[in-house]
Amino acid sequence: MRDKNLMIAIIGCFVIAILFVLVIVWEIKKSIDHDERVQQMAKKTNDVEVADNRDFSIYETLVGDDGREMILVPEGIFSRGSDSGGFDEKPMQEIYLNAFFVDKYEVSVESYNKYRKAANYVEPSVPFFTGDSKVMKVPSHAVVGVSWHDAVNYCTWAGKRLLTEAEWEKAARGTHGLKYPWGNKIFPKRANLAGTGDGYPYMAPVGSYPMGRSVYGVYDMAG
Repeated sequence: MRDKNLMIAIIGCFVIAILFVLVIVWEIKKSIDHDERVQQMAKKTNDVEVADNRDFSIYETLVGDDGREMILVPEGIFSRGSDSGGFDEKPMQEIYLNAFFVDKYEVSVESYNKYRKAANYVEPSVPFFTGDSKVMKVPSHAVVGVSWHDAVNYCTWAGKRLLTEAEWEKAARGTHGLKYPWGNKIFPKRANLAGTGDGYPYMAPVGSYPMGRSVYGVYDMAG
């Protein structure tokens, strides 16, 4: 009888030990599953758009002679170039620029046509585009097929000038050399990109991507 009770006690202890091991294994599995879910949520968080709460009102604005709004890019030092870019972008260096104004939006076909008619100037051509050129002439779209001389003449008519390369880069990337005007990660709804992921099969109307503005509030500096 005593041997039987001893055997039952041993079996009971063995069963308890197995159950204890199973509980530990189950808790470990739950912990691993939880960590994986947390990592997946973090990845999704990094991949989604976030609200743009930047305050652009801190930058001075004015209306140019052509009736188009301009934004002041303050004077100061900014990071020009990139150590990880092409040979013509290296090395990144700190340079100083005086303050300057830049148009808030690209020059649209409509705006360019006002100049063209006032100056009795010929319509720009788009010989590089082999499809339906009508999609390149929508009044609300950015003007294309314009030569450097055309651009200079337009700026002179509007009482302005072309930006220097350094000025353009600062207006687009800010002072710390961002990869894109809005940050360092690409998002399809922040610029006019190839395909339809940006919401348009071809070009988008000027100013279509408020989330893609640069740190100064300038539109369409990428795409």
